[in-house]
Amino acid sequence: MPQLWLVPVDEESFQRTLADPVDLSDQEQKPGDFPDQARVWGVRTDPDQGSWKRNRRNLERIEPGDPLLIYRNKTSQYHAKGRVGPFWHTTYVRDQFWNGGPALDVFTVEEYEEIDIDPEVVNEILGYEGHFWPQGLWRVSDDRPTDRVVRRFDI
Repeated sequence: MPQLWLVPVDEESFQRTLADPVDLSDQEQKPGDFPDQARVWGVRTDPDQGSWKRNRRNLERIEPGDPLLIYRNKTSQYHAKGRVGPFWHTTYVRDQFWNGGPALDVFTVEEYEEIDIDPEVVNEILGYEGHFWPQGLWRVSDDRPTDRVVRRFDI
């Protein structure tokens, strides 16, 4: 069963790799299933920049096809939806687009579509407190009605 992921994004990184697809066509080391043009997001896993235990656990659980709701910190709204695409373990994306941050494991965001959803609406459906917002890559637990969110927002 697909898992719903809530993905908070900072504005600078959002503008660099999610607002528009990035060109990765010159990267020969990327996996064969990783597209040349893609919206890209990452999971902070660089051991030289922190322990990232929760992120590593999440990375082991996230799978291609899982639905995503992208929470834009600047607007305090869910700004986009999509699905997890192929993965790539690389320093290139983080060094080229994110100023050397800790995200070594990146994935494409497929079926990307802009939306405008108040977090309170998502929180109500999932049974979260009204003031909740995702911090770090957030896997919605299996005991929450994720299927209702996926259907309601057609993810």
